[in-house]
Amino acid sequence: MRRRLAFWLAVLAAWTVLIVVFAVGSSLTYALTNQPPRWRYTLTMAATEWYVWAAFTPLVAWLSQRLRITRRQRWRVIILAVSGLVAAFFKVTLTRILRGPIGGNDYFQITNLLAHYLIFWALVGASHAWSYYRRSQQREVRTAQLEAQLAQTRLQMLSMQLQPHFLFNTLNTIAELVHHEPETAERMIGGLSHLLRETLQVGGLDSVTLGQELQLLNHYVEIQRARFGDRLRVQMAIEDATRRAMVPSLLLQPLVENSIKHGIGARAGSGHITITTGHHQDRLHIHIVDDGRGLGDAEVVEGVGLSNLRARLVAMFGPDRVTLTIENREGGGTVVLIAAPFQVTE
Repeated sequence: MRRRLAFWLAVLAAWTVLIVVFAVGSSLTYALTNQPPRWRYTLTMAATEWYVWAAFTPLVAWLSQRLRITRRQRWRVIILAVSGLVAAFFKVTLTRILRGPIGGNDYFQITNLLAHYLIFWALVGASHAWSYYRRSQQREVRTAQLEAQLAQTRLQMLSMQLQPHFLFNTLNTIAELVHHEPETAERMIGGLSHLLRETLQVGGLDSVTLGQELQLLNHYVEIQRARFGDRLRVQMAIEDATRRAMVPSLLLQPLVENSIKHGIGARAGSGHITITTGHHQDRLHIHIVDDGRGLGDAEVVEGVGLSNLRARLVAMFGPDRVTLTIENREGGGTVVLIAAPFQVTE
């Protein structure tokens, strides 16, 4: 209601500006011909000319909306044409009546009627243009809402796909150790219990803060430490400001899992994984570096976890705003780089 009132007040203000412009122009004409400016007279004449159209504007707008011209209903043009003639006749007549007491023109001009008939069509055109603009805006809003809903749904489906993948991988690891190293398997079960509890506390959200994600990663690393012992070394260099950045849930776990699988798990010696975060302007940067054996030329590295992660990054930030690269590190190992918009919680 307020927006509608504000709109019509703006329309009235536009007509008022037109009145002032015409009144000033007429008064200056008197002054340039060495006559008194006659400000009151010119202002009254302009007001009786244009405030009548200001009063007619809501009616013309309503009529043009009810008889909106379309390709299939061109007969509406005829009705509008007749309505325009009637409106122009009543406008000219009403203006003559209002100007009677102040000595205005008391004769009827066909050219004047034609001019106001064209003004009627100008108002119809403006009403159609405004209607098309509003419908275009509404379509854009609906399209944006649908795209956001589709992206949210896709992100949730991808998250649901990843969670059992991670759980089954961990359970398979425990199953391998339960007979040969029961104490280690028991510690891993305890770590998995803590990890699942933390995951439930997140509430199944498709996006979390980087701080929450690092907390979940710590539980995963503890599970893997129970398996590899001193062979696994994980170092983190986290910029404090980045802890508030929003990222897809379970972002880091598939990457660290990949580093362990292609690094420590593929050799007898120990391995080192470094996780670094930082931000520059509006970009979040995450580096994960390991000193494993690296990637072979024909090795397929994007399994369920990594392909899922790439899809979730694209769904959350858009295909042109996120980068995920995995390449060999000079001297051995792999380097993973994630660059995404730096978005923080309110």
